[in-house]
Amino acid sequence: MTLDPALQVVGSAALAALIAGGIAAVLLRLLRRAPVLVHIVIIVLAAVGAVAGGIAIAAVGMFITSADTIVALSVTATSGVISVLVAVLLGLRLSADARALGRDARRLGAGETVEPARRATTELDAVQAELVDSGARLRAARDDSERAEAARRELVSRIAHDLLAPLASMRAIAESLEDGLAPEPEEAARRIGAQTVRLQSLVGDLFELSRIDAGTMTIAAETVSLSDLASDVVAQFGELARRHGRELRVAVSDEVLVLADPRALSRALVNVIINALEHSPDGGVVVVAVARDAREGILSIADEGPGVPEEDRERVFDAGWRASLSRPRPTIELAGGAGLGLAITRAIAEAHGGSARLGAAPAGAPWSSCGFRAPRAERAPGGASGVGRARTADRASGLGPRRAGWGSDSGSN
Repeated sequence: MTLDPALQVVGSAALAALIAGGIAAVLLRLLRRAPVLVHIVIIVLAAVGAVAGGIAIAAVGMFITSADTIVALSVTATSGVISVLVAVLLGLRLSADARALGRDARRLGAGETVEPARRATTELDAVQAELVDSGARLRAARDDSERAEAARRELVSRIAHDLLAPLASMRAIAESLEDGLAPEPEEAARRIGAQTVRLQSLVGDLFELSRIDAGTMTIAAETVSLSDLASDVVAQFGELARRHGRELRVAVSDEVLVLADPRALSRALVNVIINALEHSPDGGVVVVAVARDAREGILSIADEGPGVPEEDRERVFDAGWRASLSRPRPTIELAGGAGLGLAITRAIAEAHGGSARLGAAPAGAPWSSCGFRAPRAERAPGGASGVGRARTADRASGLGPRRAGWGSDSGSN
């Protein structure tokens, strides 16, 4: 056979294949919603038809004899029938796997568990594995959502109780004053004032927590003197500690300047101090210490509280968490009792780029402690220092403390 006839044979075979492929493409398009088995049969028939068409065109062109044509078409027909039967058998497996994947997808949508299974092809195996992984992720998300909802309901219940308690006390005292039954009106007025302070603290915590949840809490970094801040807070709350039989001390060896938001830093420190005072024993001492290392300023709070079990230390900073299910009335009027203080402290630390951590006391030691670390700042021009006095360009950049750790190893937050 010369080159031209050979090219004619190849061209004839290609034409037959194109015709068969075109017909198959049209049928697949029209039957796109048909079962996968039908698609497989159409593809096999298209391949057999392309071969038979090529043989027929070659025979018409007198490139093969009539006898050879009959033999070739017979072989093609026999092979085609067997190929279709094999395709049907294989297609049944693929169709069964496709239906099984559909059932698993419906089970996934219904929240049921999808079990691992082997499929006929690598692609179907990958789809099955993805369904199993998606089911696991959905179950984990559902469990997290249920836990969050349960925690939210418990938090709302506790806050409602803690809001109603001071209101009920204030109402009772007011009624006794109104009826002239209060033996010491000045003492009654003092008690109303204490309950008002407690109520104000609860509302303030709720407002701060709402800002944190909404993502609207902002940190305006300044050059802050940890030494001045700690001394001011201890001086402010020292009388409160003495009134409740505790002692609040400050240990400052030298001035330490850090980059932080003074208002937020004070709020976080006050929350930890109030928590430490609330859970310290009578006569207990709470020490606020300021130190520094080569790169950071360190603020730590040590107390003589009962401590928290190791397995609960991460939960101390969760909103609403308490060490016990009972609800004893706080002895410190600024202690809201709703379990929000340390949650706010953690949020403030994380807003500065840090984290909240609860310290553990050494074995046999009466003290437990926590620490806060912030990047040190150089003294501003003119020697100014202190809270809110020496501002730097970092206020505009929003730079704040890094690797912060707050907490106090006490019984609740």
